[in-house]
Amino acid sequence: MITGTSRLTAAALARLGAPAFWLPVIAFVAVPSGSALLLAFSPRLFGQGSQWFTLRYLGQAVTGATAAALASSLWVSAAAACLGVAVGLPLAWLAGRTTLPGRRTLAGSMWLGLLLPSWLPALGWQRLAQPDGVLDRLGLGSPWIGHLVMGPPGIVLLLGLRCVPFTFLAVTGSLAGLGPEYEEAARAHGAGRLAALRVVLPMLAPAIWSALAIGFAEAISDFGVAFTLAYNSGFTLATYQLYADIADFPADFPGASALGLLLVAAVAVPLAAQGRALRGRGYQVLSGRARQAPRRRLGRAGTAAAVAAVGLYYLAAVGVPGFGAVSGSLLADFGGSFSLTLANYRAMIRQPDQAGPLGRSIAYGAIAATLTVAGALVAAWTLSQSRAGARRAGWPARALDFLLLATVALPGVVFAAGYIFAFNLPLWSSLGIDLYQTAALLVIAYSAASLATSTRVLAGAVAQIQPSLRDAARAHGAGPAGAWGRGVLPAVSRPLLTAWLLTFCAVVLELPISQILYQPGSPPASVAIEDNLGNYHFGIGMAQSVVAVAVALGVVGAVTAGFRLAAPAGWRRIGAAGRG
Repeated sequence: MITGTSRLTAAALARLGAPAFWLPVIAFVAVPSGSALLLAFSPRLFGQGSQWFTLRYLGQAVTGATAAALASSLWVSAAAACLGVAVGLPLAWLAGRTTLPGRRTLAGSMWLGLLLPSWLPALGWQRLAQPDGVLDRLGLGSPWIGHLVMGPPGIVLLLGLRCVPFTFLAVTGSLAGLGPEYEEAARAHGAGRLAALRVVLPMLAPAIWSALAIGFAEAISDFGVAFTLAYNSGFTLATYQLYADIADFPADFPGASALGLLLVAAVAVPLAAQGRALRGRGYQVLSGRARQAPRRRLGRAGTAAAVAAVGLYYLAAVGVPGFGAVSGSLLADFGGSFSLTLANYRAMIRQPDQAGPLGRSIAYGAIAATLTVAGALVAAWTLSQSRAGARRAGWPARALDFLLLATVALPGVVFAAGYIFAFNLPLWSSLGIDLYQTAALLVIAYSAASLATSTRVLAGAVAQIQPSLRDAARAHGAGPAGAWGRGVLPAVSRPLLTAWLLTFCAVVLELPISQILYQPGSPPASVAIEDNLGNYHFGIGMAQSVVAVAVALGVVGAVTAGFRLAAPAGWRRIGAAGRG
């Protein structure tokens, strides 16, 4: 049994571990974010103006074109988050609870959507629907198609499709731990299938609300769609307006900071809605007696409809942008010829400076993902304990929740600028700490920016863990660390793998943070690709994109296969979606 001494020891270890978690969070999340936002009120503090305190830039951000761009971002992001849940939830249910053909491929191929940076799908759709685009050249063009794609509906569609993988991954993690007993109990009391489904869906609330919060924050901070499709459609979003402030000469960093502050404030809306919906409710349904839910067999009509729906999703999310990228990589350089050629791939192979950036991004992604998952597990546990009613986790957990989600909403350009302001101060040099313009600071920034998303992915699965799992391991003689390793880690091993891969995919082709913080002379893949795209080497840049996505997808496949081969059988069974 667990003695009082054991509890005191566990509490002491928890107190010792708290600084190890909070110090990096404060140093690498709160301080850079705060620096980027404080600049709006005190430009002189960072050498960007003469005022020690002013509200001028905040006032400018809520007037004129900036206010219009902010309003557009708010409603577009809300619509995109809802679209992501509306599409991702049924897909997750089909993959996790039915005999859908190719369901394992569906789960694995979700990573392809995450690997594609948002500017690639935007370019693909733009090439398809723009005047004199692919549809026009094939004689299939229509003005109404162009207006739909090159306008708000197309922007919402693209951003919504970007939210689908987050919903899918969050919901499948929660479905894996949700046994069949709740549906069986509802059916035993006379409920039909739809009524039984209404019993189960509320138990997925943590995952669904997390998906909505992530989707909104990801959409409102996205730059790729704002810079390509939205800009070319004459529909300005807040992130492009922010970029224009920074790219202008002289750069208006205080104005960009004020707009970034409003974007972060907007995150309070889904965060408040999430907290209100989940407050005072428990979602601990995963225990040592949990059983795996059986799959529902689909009939012919159901199978045909499900396969058609999945196919439509992949056509929109992967097919069109994939066609745009591959076709662009096979065109003659400058994109001025419609003849197919492999010259861009040959040029990429022959130039030694084109391979190095991809290798760096793969290494950066692996290191950042490992650091992020370690911190995200602690953060998810802290948040789950708060929502389960632990009073000790009250305001620190709420502060952590807002801080993490705020970093998602803070545009990458502003977040990276915060690292410049925070770590380029003479104070650090006087202390012998020189992180600015180093690969270490870039990896730290990647990890800090990814911590919120990984925490949200783990939140649903961690919220389902009952204390009995850890207590059972302690009762069999395990120490505090061993209880986590033997009782808790197996139950969250698959969500941990998901969070690791999610972070890795996000880092490999990340652009805003990479562009600002990369070590001089050692650009990552996204910076090298952007340099080629922006310097009239469109074909080579698209060839680099295709190779980068293919290599990163290969890493995802290798890591997933390694888990299946090396992980203990119990780890593989817990959290599995079931077998058909």
